Amino acid sequence: MNDNVKKLNKTELLDQIRSEHGLLEAALSRLSHAQMLLPGVDGEWSVKDALAHISTWERWMIRWTNSLLRGERPDTPEAWDVDRMNAETFARVKEFALADVLEEFRISYWDSVALAESLSEKQLQTNYPDRWPMGPLWEGIADNTNRHYKQHRGDIQAWLEKQRQVG
Repeated sequence: MNDNVKKLNKTELLDQIRSEHGLLEAALSRLSHAQMLLPGVDGEWSVKDALAHISTWERWMIRWTNSLLRGERPDTPEAWDVDRMNAETFARVKEFALADVLEEFRISYWDSVALAESLSEKQLQTNYPDRWPMGPLWEGIADNTNRHYKQHRGDIQAWLEKQRQVG
């Protein structure tokens, strides 16, 4: 865990997940469906691609957390695998319909919230160094939910501002 990161309890984690998701949804509500398909939000990614990326990482986080709770070693990536995983996700979702991506984005969010709600404070604060490389469990959840929403919301807002200046 980064020493500069404030330790979050369950209530704070859930509040941040909900708050950051709400801010991301508010940013999305300002976009047309046509805008969500334009590349350039993050490299060649569109908003649709960024949302599919977020959903994919939420699904992985849920799977990893469930493995951890069963006493298994989750199949979490090594740091150098992240770029490869993101590229594979981008290639896989490129042809997905926007409606399907938006639906999965909303469902994976609710599944992530349900997972976080189901965990005890002790589980969230526990560091599983032999099976979970992300520090205390709450850190891995925050990295794949509220922090991820904030990161990509920033990308979307910066891209949208550039579009306004050009147009």
